[in-house]
Amino acid sequence: MIHTIIVDDEIYVRKGLISVLPWEKVGFKIVGEASSGEKALEFLRDNRADVAFTDLTMPGMSGFDLMKELRSEYPEMKTVVLTCHQDFGFIQEAMRLGAIDYIVKTQLEKEKLEEVLERIANRIKHDHKMKSEYPPMFENDQGKRYSEEVVSSIRQAVKLIQDKLLTGIHQEEIAKSVNMSRGYFSICFKDIVGTPFGDYVRNLKIHKAEELLRMTNKPIYWIADHLGFQDDKYFSKIFREQIGKTPSDYREQSGRTRAQ
Repeated sequence: MIHTIIVDDEIYVRKGLISVLPWEKVGFKIVGEASSGEKALEFLRDNRADVAFTDLTMPGMSGFDLMKELRSEYPEMKTVVLTCHQDFGFIQEAMRLGAIDYIVKTQLEKEKLEEVLERIANRIKHDHKMKSEYPPMFENDQGKRYSEEVVSSIRQAVKLIQDKLLTGIHQEEIAKSVNMSRGYFSICFKDIVGTPFGDYVRNLKIHKAEELLRMTNKPIYWIADHLGFQDDKYFSKIFREQIGKTPSDYREQSGRTRAQ
């Protein structure tokens, strides 16, 4: 079961979500609820949770602030946003902080609630499967050949890549930022991370595309441009090669078909 905590300052929202959604049917177990970000963190000090469904606009510690704390203190924990807004700015900021999906509270009656939860559960199970099938980054035998200083530089490079993903990334720029020559950086990156720089960046972009397809109704050509692909046809080709289905098929199966 996926251990779940609900965080919302409005008690009727918490109780409503807990009673209305078919949690256990799709593999979730509600282990706690909290009326604020602070109380959620207090609960998590003594209790395990795999995912937090959290409101964004709570008094005191906002949902955004809570997500930052969770990412720092519990990096393996997933977050799903509960919001009254379908504003892309809100959703994009939540995604930047690691949200894997969102639920618009005012549309709960309109959505097929079981499909919403199934989509989220499948994403969490997929992530767990990927982690079990692939060794953690920086823990392969090749990485052990390098000094801690070099490994630290590659860690810093990975963070820079993730932070700059949407602003355009060049290997030479990243190498310079961590005080390494491009050639040496390329060798170290492949050995330590386990994949070439270009493949790593492309994989990150496809992963981000999956999030955008699931969590927004933005058209595919917009997503392709937003992620820096030369055009939507090339993006669709790369997406299908990596995911095994077209972006439109992926979106339809995830339950967020774009409104016509």
